[in-house]
Amino acid sequence: MTALPRYRTDPSPRALATRLRALLTARVPVACGVYAGLSAPVEASPLHARITHAMASAFVTGTSAGVPRFEPPPSAQLRLLTAASWGRLDGVGADMTSFPVDLASELWWRVHERAAGSLRTAERRVACDLLLRLGYPQRAASVIGLSVIDARRHVLSPELAMEELAVLRCHVPASVVEAMALRGARSGLPAAVRLELALFVAFRCAARGADSTSLQAAAALAVKASSELPPNGFAGTLCRARLHRAIAAVPYVRRDIGETHRLLGRALEALTSIAPSSEADQLAWADEAYALHCFLVQTHLAVGLGQRAVGYTDELVALSPGDDRTWALRGDALAACGRFEDAVAAYTRGVSLGGWGAARAAYLRGHVLDRLGRVAEAAEDYVLSQRIDPAAFVLSASVGGDQQPQVRAEPAARGRGVGERRDLGRRRAQAHAVQVRPDLARAGEEAVRQVVQASVRRIG
Repeated sequence: MTALPRYRTDPSPRALATRLRALLTARVPVACGVYAGLSAPVEASPLHARITHAMASAFVTGTSAGVPRFEPPPSAQLRLLTAASWGRLDGVGADMTSFPVDLASELWWRVHERAAGSLRTAERRVACDLLLRLGYPQRAASVIGLSVIDARRHVLSPELAMEELAVLRCHVPASVVEAMALRGARSGLPAAVRLELALFVAFRCAARGADSTSLQAAAALAVKASSELPPNGFAGTLCRARLHRAIAAVPYVRRDIGETHRLLGRALEALTSIAPSSEADQLAWADEAYALHCFLVQTHLAVGLGQRAVGYTDELVALSPGDDRTWALRGDALAACGRFEDAVAAYTRGVSLGGWGAARAAYLRGHVLDRLGRVAEAAEDYVLSQRIDPAAFVLSASVGGDQQPQVRAEPAARGRGVGERRDLGRRRAQAHAVQVRPDLARAGEEAVRQVVQASVRRIG
């Protein structure tokens, strides 16, 4: 199979400010406006945006009790990145009331007003998740009464444990939050809560791709908590699918692909055995199905089964054609199989969705065009990628993740290419900063706000 370079971005607040300034003039507006004003979803809206809009609608109409728990919300930076891609840095403030009136929908203001009132537990849960999705972690904390953030002493509540963890993730190191979740999974909390806490740790550990005692403990605790819950019904079967997806991470990080695919197969069987009825259940089903198929694509690519990976990306396209991750994975799978023209078409769909995600799609489209000998087009894509996200760096397909990135010199076009030799030292310095300053990735909203305000002043 064809190996692709690994496109990486600096996650620090300072790099975020750089990215916002670049998006302001990159002329790649995000096609979906859910995260900047809660406008109605459009055809190009990803599944997670449709979920966010549905949650907002349920919250303001008083039907929060019927909202299921979804996958963890996307990055709180989405609102900032979306507004910047539209040339509207006035939409990146930390106060919901200061959001531009011409961008905010009626639903936006109704959420703002409803969140300021008296809320029941189910409403507080949905409000917290919703405000995190919209990029207001401080407001989310106040909704659930988390006024003092001290993760080492905090005791998770039975009703809002996952919401408290989600807020704490914005302010304290991941290791502290995961330790708290593991303690909660071992405690006397209700079985459903313990299961959620254990799954939270398992998925976080799996994302790092390394075996650990935390991953093993989380998987065992998840199995134990699941055995205490009713196995039948829509919610029970969906929970079983999610459990198998989580525990499949244990053999996967150990490179036991056979056992990984056996467990993922059981997750897929559970999903296909149920039929959602309500709109909320349909979204919950699609949310789990999307996460599962992403994992299936990644595991099949890891062992060289590119054609099967391509088949699983068909499901991603059906579930969420407006998600840049869909076209990133499809392009990767097609390129791995040597289907370069098809890969170019997939990455082109990713570029068309606009915003920050277009940077990766443009770079890898350029890489594939380079392989096809279309050097001039490739050079234009490298420049476009750099214009959208100057804080990115690329690891050569031939080096390990623990080595410095090898940035190749791309063909020159209009302006300077992404990988020119004069930029190599600066890019290596950026990569080094990401490795030795991981705490920057966990900075809270206040740190991000200060950096963004400083960048806005420099822009003038």
